[in-house]
Amino acid sequence: SPTFLFASAPIGNPREHASRLCGAPVELIDESGAPTGPRHVIVYNPPVINAELGMRQSYIKTAVRLTQDLVRAGVPTLVFGNSRNGVEVMLKYLRDRLARDQIDPSAIHAYRGGYLPQTRRRIEGALREGEIRCVVATNALELGIDIGALDAVVCAGYPGTMAGLWQRFGRAGRRRDLSLAVLVSSSNPVDQFMARHPRQLISAPIEHARIDPDNIEILIQHLKCAAFELPFEADDVFGDVPDDALGEALDYLADNGVVHAASTAAGAIYHWASDSYPANGVSLRSASWDNFVIVDLDGDRTIAEMDWRSTHTMLHEQAIYQHEGGQYQVERLDFDNHKAFVRHVKPDYYTTAMTHSKVTVLEQDQSATVDLGEVPLDAGLGDVSVIEKVVGYKKIKFHTHENVGYGEVHLPEMQKHTTAFWLTFPEDFVQSQPESRAVIVDALRGLSKAMHVVGAVGLMIDPRDLGRTLGSCHEEEGPPAKGQGPGFDPTIFLYDTVAGGIGLASRLFEEREELLRRARHLIESCECSEGCPGCIGPDTSGDDDLEAARKRLVLGLLDAVGVSVIH
Repeated sequence: SPTFLFASAPIGNPREHASRLCGAPVELIDESGAPTGPRHVIVYNPPVINAELGMRQSYIKTAVRLTQDLVRAGVPTLVFGNSRNGVEVMLKYLRDRLARDQIDPSAIHAYRGGYLPQTRRRIEGALREGEIRCVVATNALELGIDIGALDAVVCAGYPGTMAGLWQRFGRAGRRRDLSLAVLVSSSNPVDQFMARHPRQLISAPIEHARIDPDNIEILIQHLKCAAFELPFEADDVFGDVPDDALGEALDYLADNGVVHAASTAAGAIYHWASDSYPANGVSLRSASWDNFVIVDLDGDRTIAEMDWRSTHTMLHEQAIYQHEGGQYQVERLDFDNHKAFVRHVKPDYYTTAMTHSKVTVLEQDQSATVDLGEVPLDAGLGDVSVIEKVVGYKKIKFHTHENVGYGEVHLPEMQKHTTAFWLTFPEDFVQSQPESRAVIVDALRGLSKAMHVVGAVGLMIDPRDLGRTLGSCHEEEGPPAKGQGPGFDPTIFLYDTVAGGIGLASRLFEEREELLRRARHLIESCECSEGCPGCIGPDTSGDDDLEAARKRLVLGLLDAVGVSVIH
């Protein structure tokens, strides 16, 4: 019987989490002997530049200006961004600004997923030796890597969880010296909540880590690894997986030629039958594992790699791929061989992908009625198919962030099965409204944004763990479509982004009425007059006459279905 030793970053349920991982009780050691000094924590909310739309100065450029001051003063600084593109943009801006101060650009580096191992080791070593003055990083540098002592951390945007934020803050001040931690708030609702309630950063509990060892996507991969080591016999058990579910999973692997099922008097024995090494296909960071390599055509050398999903949004043809401060245009994407071919360019813009999503209900497990007023709403919980498709990209000019053009993208769809909670507004209710169908659908899309925000906050999860879209619960499987025609019952879907689900949707279904009330409170309490990134997002209906009344329209729809805030 093996002995397990677990080490975790700050989480709210370390004992429960470790026990779920190994299937046995564990003892908790939660005292820290690490040296720490005093720390100043600053929450900086960029000033409003458009009060009606609730728009603030760019948090990216604000974080860059603050970092520039720290680097000028000789303070070793680590800057965190929430996306790979954001990190590369900040790296370019920092190098451009610091070059004017006669600071060598090679003293400023980026660090993120996708860099080759030798590149990451080189940056880590230079950090430990004090040869680098500033690093701009994604969460890849949050934990697990020794980078020595730093004096300041700047977070460009809230990372989505309190655990992630404090892990980032903790990267500074690992000795007993004074350190600085700065959170620069973006315009999104969670960031604005933190900016308005800064004491929440100190008093809020750390989120629980959530896993589902029986998630079918993960279970299949672990069964393959187990079968590679030892054959499965009829009376074998595998964690807490029920016998019938284990048998079905092994039969599935046998049907696909991964294992061979041999009949014996005691029952079937499953032997490994594939010529591959299954552990190579298991990702410790996500439930997917197919990576693409990025090849620079000027020199025919591999410069990076990227996960399968990010390939669709960052490596489509004509995309500007940013790497270590340089820009590369994607000339060709070879899906069959998992390669992207790029060429170094010097554009004045970068690209961001535009994605459409469609959710199709496969099986409804539970149903309920939200009956708070004259218009009852149907709520559901069940298994769904989520199809995402990158349909185009925008060209965003460096420094000004103007949209200077569009392009089309022709890539295959991305599909996964997961669990979702949905809420349906009946067609006759939509038709009874004085506004056009497009305006009502846009208002419901704004409501879905507010529900997504308060749902993520209530569940204490990273908002990226929860997907959202507006569609119909009666649509058949197929490519994303705009719908909105006759017979279209607008349905708000909130779904687990992890394939197979980890239980988020079921909790939202249970809290459906409170979820609507919290969404209304978020919208009402926002200081904007027309709707802003901090509550319901920008208008997408194309009706200029009703843009100013959009926030009022969303609140009116909530009035009509009887959703009020209980003070």
